[in-house]
Formats: sequence, C-alpha cells, structure tokens
Amino acid sequence: MNRKSYKTFFLCLLAICYTLILCVVYIHFGHTKIGYDGDEVFSYMSSNSEVNYKELTALQDNSWYPSEYFHDALSVKEGYRFHYEIPVRNQATDVHPPFYYILLHTICSFFPGQFSMWYGIALNIILTLLSLFVLFLLLRLFIGGSFLPLTICFIFGMTYGVINNVLFIRMYVLLMLLVTLQYYLHLRMFLALKLTTDKFKFGQLILLALVTILGTLSQYYFLIFLFWLAAFFCLILFIQKKWTALFQYVLTILISGICSVIMYPTMIKHIFSGYRGEEAAHKLVSIQGTFGDIREMFSIMSRQLANRHLGQILVIMLFWALLLLLLKKLTVKNIAYTLILSLPAILYFLTITKISPYVIDRYITPVYGIIFGLTAAGVVMLTKITLSNVRTVSINYFIAALILCIGAFFSIHHMTGNVEQSRYWFSDRNQAIKEYTSENNFCIYISADEYHWKIWSEFPSFLEYEKIYYIDGLLWNSVSDKTISDYNKILVYIEDGVDIEKAKSYIQRELGYRTWELLFESAYAEGYIIK
Repeated sequence: MNRKSYKTFFLCLLAICYTLILCVVYIHFGHTKIGYDGDEVFSYMSSNSEVNYKELTALQDNSWYPSEYFHDALSVKEGYRFHYEIPVRNQATDVHPPFYYILLHTICSFFPGQFSMWYGIALNIILTLLSLFVLFLLLRLFIGGSFLPLTICFIFGMTYGVINNVLFIRMYVLLMLLVTLQYYLHLRMFLALKLTTDKFKFGQLILLALVTILGTLSQYYFLIFLFWLAAFFCLILFIQKKWTALFQYVLTILISGICSVIMYPTMIKHIFSGYRGEEAAHKLVSIQGTFGDIREMFSIMSRQLANRHLGQILVIMLFWALLLLLLKKLTVKNIAYTLILSLPAILYFLTITKISPYVIDRYITPVYGIIFGLTAAGVVMLTKITLSNVRTVSINYFIAALILCIGAFFSIHHMTGNVEQSRYWFSDRNQAIKEYTSENNFCIYISADEYHWKIWSEFPSFLEYEKIYYIDGLLWNSVSDKTISDYNKILVYIEDGVDIEKAKSYIQRELGYRTWELLFESAYAEGYIIK
C-alpha cells in the first residue's frame, strides 16, 4: 500500500469512527428524552393524522375519549401509509411549509399503528450527519485537506447546540442542512466562475434551484438567509461584471420561487397573512428590546457552541489577526474576505433575532454550522500563518492537537450533562403517572383554551391511561358520568388559564371530592390528585 492509499484508508477509517461515535452520543441522549415540547407533538399530528389537528383537538365537553384516539392522532394508520396528502393538507391550516412533515410521515409509514420518539430522532440524526458532511466539504474549501475538516465537523457534532437540535423533533435540523448546503453551493459556484468563462454550468443552476425549492418548502426563514446570501452574490457578480452569470443566477432564483409557489400556493397566505407573518412584521418595525434580544440570542449561541466562551474566542481572534496585520503576515484584504464570507450568517442572525416571535435557539440553529465552521477555519488559518516557518506536516499535527484541546474544553458537551430537549424536568410527572395508573386507568382533563392547542402537549402522556374524561373549563356544564365519583382518588389535569378555584368548586359540587394535592407540573397543565 503506497503512501496515498494509506492516507485515504486512514481518513475513511477516521470518518467511520467519528460517525459511529456521534451516532452513539445521539442515541445516548435520545434515551434521556422523557418528554415532548408541544410543537414536537404537533409534528407527529400534522404528519400522520388524517383528521385535521383543529378538529382533532376540539374535544366535546363532558365526554370520554379512549387513549386510542390520541394514539391514532400521532401514528400512521394502516390504510394511510405514504399518503402525502395528509401532511400537505394539514400544514395548509398551520404556518409552516410541509417538507419536514413529509419526511417524518415517510419514516412513520414504515411503522403503521405505532408511535415513538425514535422516528423523529432517527430522521434528525440522518439530517445531522448530512449537515456535517456538507460542512466537511465547506471546510475543505476554506482550509484544504481532509483530516482537519473531519475533526472540526466531529467537534461541531458533539456540541450542545447540535445534540439539542437532534432531540428536537422539528424542521430545524433540516433547515440547518439546507442553509449550509446553499452557502456551500454559492461558494463553489463563485470559485468555479473564477476558473471558467462568464457563465454557470447547467448542472450548477439545477442544483441551486433544487436546494432553493426544498429550503423554501422546509421553513420560510430559509428565504431570509437566501435574501442576504443572494444580495451579496449578485453584488459580487455585478462588481466583477459577470453579466451572463448574473442573469442566469437571478433567473434561476426567480424560477425557483415560482416553482415553490406552484407546488405549495398556501405559502403566500402563510407568509403575508398568517399570524407568524403578522408577528414578524410587527417586530420588524418595533425598536424596543432589540439590543437586549440580540445580546440574549448571542448568549444562547455562545452557550450551545462554545460553553459560553464564543465572545472571548472571537475577541482573541480579532486581536490575533490585528497582531499579524501589524507584523505584515496578514493583509487587510484577508480580513475583508473573511468578513464578507461571514456576513450572510451574521445578517441572518440579526434579522431572525429582530423578527422571531421568541428569543430561543431554534431560530438561529440553521446558521450554527456556518458560524462554527468559519470560526474554526479562522483559528486554523491564524495558527498556520503564525507558524508559517514550521514544516507543513508539523503544522497540521499541531493544529489538530490545538483544535481537539480547544474543542474538548470549549465546545464538546459532556455525556453526563442534560440538554433542554431531553425534557428532563418531566421525570416527576412521568413517575407520578406511572404510580397512579397502577391503581386507576383514567384521568380528567379540564381545559379553558378556546383554540385547543395546549392540550396536544399531553397527547403522549394520555397514552398511559385507558381513557380520558374531557371537561370544558369555559362552560362548566354538569358532569354527565356520575360514576366517576365512585373512585377513591382521581388524577385531574388543570390546564393553564383555568381558574383553579372555580375548578375546585366545580369538582366538589359535581363529584364530591374535597382534597386537592399538587402532583406535578407539565408543559401547559398541572396534575392534581383529588380525594
């Protein structure tokens, strides 16, 4: 085996080892997941239920519902496998496009009549590994070689932000994949244009259109990243007078947008008249709290990518670069080039922070790969320039050791730690339900939500019972089934928004129970044992 073959074999072996370790880590944290965010439950409902979620959650007052009712809402029925009209139709009444739900429906269709968090986590693991592969290709353009890009991708895959995102069964891992891929495609197209004539190849344009369409049909925030990326790309083509390429690019983006609308015309209503679109427009024109939101969102990103040290790392890199500039080992052009490369991700971060309904991580995770990759590539390049008199092989080994040490200290999430999407705070609730169901097989749920969205957070917990009795806390009609009062104790869910004193008076009047004991707190409800 010659030297080149040996190197290729080593890199393949390293890639396999890194991949296996990442899969083991993701599966380990998957086992720590003991609860669901309401949006995750909605992902399953919208992907799999042939009944629209608005009808599904509008339960009838003073009525019994078997647990199978809620199980059917979360799983694919035998006769509806690979029935893609379901997620497309359901998402028409929501605020998001359907592509992620189509993928989740595909996974669930292989397991009809079953519900498991692992269907969503498995999909996210696949999408995450694809994202890391695209990031690897991107890093090869930045720093060359394969060993360092592989190591950086491995460290990124082990960060809190990525692990947490894998466990969150929503479309944001998919969005990270498509955002990173779109960024990589633009960079490749630009580099290819420098080596060829004043036009793009047809295959490049087809791939650009495909990623644009899939991104648009995954999450509308993709369009914000594309806006900034396309703006800079067109500006560069204009400055360089690449007129044919500019025309091809603009035409491809326009055709992609038209195709997206033709494939999913509901997106027009979602963007311009949906409640999320209206919220975004309102926040865009409001100045109040903007700087506080930016500071808080950056703090979230710093915690999830660099264990709260991202700001310090960037400051050190800045002074490092300035020192090399003074020593004439670095030029202003190099710094400007790096800034231009990072601007689409930075402007996406600022725009999303400005318009997003909540200051939470899910909205900024799509650019995590680009930001982490650019930061790591910056450290590598600064180190190479600083050690420019040392042998190349020695530099590579030194940089690899440096990156591993920095990554282990600042970025890699410890296996013993918790992540938010494990929903570890539901352990008390789950244990309480387990103990209760060993004696009784039903519960009562009292709601005061006229839009019926809070209750779906409890659908997975309802599977632990045989049946659930639903009471409308806005009506307070008489209980129709008085046999409920025959039991010594009953578990009652009191939804947020329900007047607890009215609920106690109602239960005492209708069923005779007087003693209330708070058992647990859930996402949008509290569980009480009444005796």
